[in-house]
Amino acid sequence: MSRRNLITECIGVNLFFLVFIALLQIHPFSGMPGRIGQYLIPMVWIIVPWMILTIRHESFMEFGYHLEDFPHALGTGLLASLLLVPYFTVFAIWFGMPGIGFLKGGGALEWIKMALYQAFYIALPEEFFFRGYLQTRLNQIFGKHHLILGVETGLGLFLTALIFMSFHLVLGSNLWNIGIFVPALIFGWLRDKIGSITASTVFHALCNIMLFTFQASVASRL
Repeated sequence: MSRRNLITECIGVNLFFLVFIALLQIHPFSGMPGRIGQYLIPMVWIIVPWMILTIRHESFMEFGYHLEDFPHALGTGLLASLLLVPYFTVFAIWFGMPGIGFLKGGGALEWIKMALYQAFYIALPEEFFFRGYLQTRLNQIFGKHHLILGVETGLGLFLTALIFMSFHLVLGSNLWNIGIFVPALIFGWLRDKIGSITASTVFHALCNIMLFTFQASVASRL
């Protein structure tokens, strides 16, 4: 497939998602239709790339959809989670160490549900699209001509992180989502280092789980 066709495909797919998500934020799609649409988004993150690769007869392996060397990929994702320590240390200094009060009663079950939701309904679908499909496509377009901490990567890493942040700004309508750009760079770096989306998915899930755990703990004190 020509470079021009790859660019056209990337623009078309991103415009589709941008319009789809934006429509869910406006009045005609509020209420029940809007809620249904919100639940559909994670599934569409997976369905669209799957359809494109299937129609074009492209290798799912090339796009990082595999579990080869899973223990190493899992370990790398867990090791990367150590980067969360400084961030949540500052969070703990500012708001106090998280207590476990929110886990009492039915809180523990709710926490498990939240963790599973963040891992399999948020992190995995988003990594499937952004680091699996989009970053791979952009690397095919622009190539990987740079070394970052010993990992061959390229402009696709930064563009994917920028697009990932932009979609979260549309979804969340919250300027704090600008901060998503930094972890998105790490997600992308892990994708290029490991060659699959396993490590980035693990790290992404842990980021979300830790964030919501701290938020729940702080909220329980208010």
